Amino acid sequence: MAINTIALAVRNMNVAFDEKQVLKDISFTAGKGEFIGIIGPNGAGKSTLLKAMRGLIPSTRGTVLFYNQPTQKLADKQLARIVAYMQQEINVSFGFTALEIVLTGRYPYLGWWKDESKTDYDIARKYMEFTGVSELENVPVQSMSGGQRQRVLLAKVLTQETPLVFLDEPTASLDLLYQEEIFSHCQNICQQGKTVLIVAHDLKLAAKFCTRLILIADGQIVADGLPAEVVTAENLEKTYGLHSAVFVNKVTGNLDIHTYAAATINAKSKMHVIGGGGTAGELLRHFHEKGYHLSIGVLQQGDTDADVADAFGVESIISPAFTAFSAAAITSNAEKIAHADMVVLTNLCFGEQNLANLQAAFHAEKLIIIEDSPIQQRDFTQGIATELYKKLVKQPNVIVETTITFLRR
Repeated sequence: MAINTIALAVRNMNVAFDEKQVLKDISFTAGKGEFIGIIGPNGAGKSTLLKAMRGLIPSTRGTVLFYNQPTQKLADKQLARIVAYMQQEINVSFGFTALEIVLTGRYPYLGWWKDESKTDYDIARKYMEFTGVSELENVPVQSMSGGQRQRVLLAKVLTQETPLVFLDEPTASLDLLYQEEIFSHCQNICQQGKTVLIVAHDLKLAAKFCTRLILIADGQIVADGLPAEVVTAENLEKTYGLHSAVFVNKVTGNLDIHTYAAATINAKSKMHVIGGGGTAGELLRHFHEKGYHLSIGVLQQGDTDADVADAFGVESIISPAFTAFSAAAITSNAEKIAHADMVVLTNLCFGEQNLANLQAAFHAEKLIIIEDSPIQQRDFTQGIATELYKKLVKQPNVIVETTITFLRR
């Protein structure tokens, strides 16, 4: 990643409370315009990291530099002109209006006993408009909804007009609409050149909006990079204890996460699925979650079943689209069938291109056929598939079920 300006550098930061190590050798840099999400399980040290970088709590070792300036050499007002910090919970005194709260963001620029100028008011109102709270200018903060209050506090932070912005879970306890708005505002100001570090609880939102994620667990950086590089099934299991599938949602184009309970069976039984055309997706999800060792084939490139298989890390046999299966794919399919404890033939439609899948099913030692609709409705081979299918169901090693019945087994 090419970064023209290093806005923030953290080097070997350590933080301890009562001899308990909270942060251990944290090192990273942040460039101008980056939107960095800090993620991790509860108690990982995310909020502590923001506070330590801002100098609100002492570090036991390490250095923090803002634009190559060590923070310990900066006076309070100098720091306040470089970095704005929005803490997780803010108690606002009774009676203050939105405008009065936002104006407090101008304190680094005011002299002793100096009142706010017209310029200060203009800046405050500019950011209130930016965060969509202009109409709340004279409304007491206590009279606002949680989402309105958070947007007012974000306007206050922006009114400080710093190149660096630290936000500690600003979307906590907010409705999804307000969460999206906060992240969207942050994305916009990063596009204008500011650098934002946000402690985020919602992994999907962080992956959707942030340009980079830093995953922290047990006080250490576990992963740092693009959202797709950081939010992986392996990292989520290692840090959150989650069993998950991480994939790109084809409808939204965003990274998506499907979580599930630990496998309910002990043995890693081998199941090979003969599927395609979207007929195998539910089966793959169901039996992956139960701990089966799965494979699927033959699928053509672009098949939706291939997308599901990829999401769950299922080994797939893929052949080029719009052509008959390749010899290599047919051979690989036969090998998977031979080594499987169970083979499942889904409710496929058959044409000349995938007829080899039906022929391959004859070699299964134990075969489950999913029949949700009659073969005649799924036969586009002028009866060839129907004749093969009728012979197949008569084999002694074959069980015919519907999808619902099979998933309840």
